Amino acid sequence: MNRNPGGRMENSFDSREFSSFCQLASVALEHEARNLASTAIERFSPIEARWHPTGFAVFHIANNYDFGDLRLHIWPEGERVVRPFGAPIHTHAWHLCSRILVGTYSETLYEKSVPGKTEAKCYQSGDIRYLVDKDSIVSGDSVFLRPKTMTRSVSGEFHMVPAAVPHETLIEDKSFVATLLMTSRPVSETVTMYSPEAILDSSYTRPQVATNKKIEILERLEFELSSLVTS
Repeated sequence: MNRNPGGRMENSFDSREFSSFCQLASVALEHEARNLASTAIERFSPIEARWHPTGFAVFHIANNYDFGDLRLHIWPEGERVVRPFGAPIHTHAWHLCSRILVGTYSETLYEKSVPGKTEAKCYQSGDIRYLVDKDSIVSGDSVFLRPKTMTRSVSGEFHMVPAAVPHETLIEDKSFVATLLMTSRPVSETVTMYSPEAILDSSYTRPQVATNKKIEILERLEFELSSLVTS
């Protein structure tokens, strides 16, 4: 974890730290994934799930790993609950390593740019003090971003994103996608959202996934995992 002389966490990271985290996380995730084929409902139905502002269900499974927290993310087919006037492009306060369980996970990573650069577009930014209140946004400045890398991962593959890198997840409404992931300990204090529309100061309570919906998507997960095992 990077800190300046005053003890304040910096919004930057060491590439060696990121690489080390991903190596540890990928081993742990593969071990966890192998035990899911017929136990998803049993393991995860007692766990509260909430809708992430960008429209996927989040199950916080465990935070007792020395190097991070274990989560399950599910994008159900069809209706998803999203934050009104949400910002599709965002950064994380932590490194992420995910193991794709089901479906195809597509994402675009962005980099900051300047007017006139190829594919550069102007976005309104909004900052979240993630370690204080992860659901309150404070309007920021206009920023130019352009796509840097497009990634596509399928079942059995891994996907990694460093902290503070703007990215946008692109999963069609008709797709069912599930990922098991580790998030590192926070390495930055601030998360930034980017939207082509104005971002206003606001706060948002993440809705709980209804029990019947939770069971429905977990049943679908077990079915898809079982299909992969027998195919």
